Amino acid sequence: GEVCVMGERQVYMKRKPGTRCTLGREYSRVVSAEPCICTLYDFECDYGFERQASGKCAPAFWYDVNLPAHTCSHGQRYRNSTGYRQVLLNNCREGLKDTLSPKMQQCKPIAPSGLQLSTINSQLTAVLGTNITFRVALQKGDSLSTSLHVDFGDGISVSYSNISRLGDSITHVYRVTGI
Repeated sequence: GEVCVMGERQVYMKRKPGTRCTLGREYSRVVSAEPCICTLYDFECDYGFERQASGKCAPAFWYDVNLPAHTCSHGQRYRNSTGYRQVLLNNCREGLKDTLSPKMQQCKPIAPSGLQLSTINSQLTAVLGTNITFRVALQKGDSLSTSLHVDFGDGISVSYSNISRLGDSITHVYRVTGI
C-alpha cells in the first residue's frame, strides 16, 4: 500500500519522465486522498508529557497528572489527557484515536488549603462598636463545598459556606473585647 503522511494516503498522477508536456515540468495532481488508520506516529506528547526511548509518552518529572485544571469544581467534568494529542492537521481516523484522545473525567474534591484571614485595613486592633471587615481567601480546594467556622472570641461564632477563592468579606462589630 501507499505510505500515509499526516494521516492521509494520496495517489498522484504525474507526467511520464522524458516526455514533452504543455502542463509544465512539475505537473502533478492528486487523484485520490483517503484517511489512514491512526497509529502512534499520528500523535505527539501532550503538555507535561515526554517521549520515552520506548516511543511512549510519560509524565515529565515536574508534571502532576492527578491535578485537574484549577477551575475544576466538585461535580463538574474535565478533559483528562492520556499523554497524547493528535498532530495538528493530521487527518487519520479510528485505530488508536479513541484510545489516545483525552477522556472526560469527573472532578474530584480537593482538600482546602491556604486559608487567609485578614482585615481590610490590615489593622489588628479596633475600637469597640465599629465595623471590622475581614477578608477570607482560599488558595486551593473546592470552595463550593468548603465550610468555614469563625469564632470572633467575643461570644459570637458564625459558619460560612461557598467561599470564593478570590476573597469574600465578613463584617463583624465587636460589642465586647474579643480576639
